[in-house]
Amino acid sequence: MTLCGVLLLDKPEGIRSTVCVAALRRRLGKGVKVGHGGTLDSTAEGLLVLLVGGATRTSDLVMGLPKVYDVRFRLGEERSTDDFSGDTVFSGPVPQDAAGRIAALLPSFLGTRLQTPPDISAVRVNGKRAHRIARSGESPVISSRPVHISSIRLTGEEDEGRSFALRIRCRKGTYVRSIVRDIGRALGCGAYVLSLVRRSIGRFRQEDALAFDRLESGDEDLSRNLRPLSELAAQYYSFSCGPGTDAVLLAGKNVPLPGLVPLSPGDGDPGGKAVILGEKLFSWGNLLPDGLFEPKINILLEGNP
Repeated sequence: MTLCGVLLLDKPEGIRSTVCVAALRRRLGKGVKVGHGGTLDSTAEGLLVLLVGGATRTSDLVMGLPKVYDVRFRLGEERSTDDFSGDTVFSGPVPQDAAGRIAALLPSFLGTRLQTPPDISAVRVNGKRAHRIARSGESPVISSRPVHISSIRLTGEEDEGRSFALRIRCRKGTYVRSIVRDIGRALGCGAYVLSLVRRSIGRFRQEDALAFDRLESGDEDLSRNLRPLSELAAQYYSFSCGPGTDAVLLAGKNVPLPGLVPLSPGDGDPGGKAVILGEKLFSWGNLLPDGLFEPKINILLEGNP
């Protein structure tokens, strides 16, 4: 049987995302492609979406879904990694009524804004990863980039007003560590992440994910944990089609939208893109102005669980 689908994994703190991918690859054996829909830092935990077989080609679609994070952070220091694993590079007195000042700051993070990623990040600077430059002792010059944050709110306060918790809903490319860093700088005292948990990616949720130790144990029937690509399609503007249309799409030809059956409006602006689901096909492509669908990625679903 040819496996193709999505595996939700609950990654623990201290484990790299690449280790999770390798663990799944070992379990499934040689010849089975394994990828991911966006990594997590080793110091973070929570939902990691792993992709199997032809589903590895949907990585950009998964990464395009909104994400929800819970973050705890402490005021009074800024660290080289923007989280607890780094060295202190600055310290300052925590202001009185820090909670009130943070609450007043949070609306400024909403919407589309420019954000500078952390020095210890995977962004490329002149062809090199920023974290490699930083760990070599140099300071990478990282350009700011647009990110989108749709909600951010205080959810807790600890340590006599020195530590706080936030829940953040954001889009692709947003660094929660940078949000915490920028809050610390705005308050003039520094701040760094104590813990970071990714709760969801689109409709995929941490509570539905397979624990990492169950993946490693070898006792789990992984094929039963694979979710079909129809669960991803439902989160985008999508249609269904018959066998004849399947063949046209597989040939790389455009198909008229009036001949398709609407499945889902998706969870946001389709952005000129859509998914067509056939009996044995997942097709992702462009919605053209003349009422046609142009296939860009075709994935055969034959043999799915």
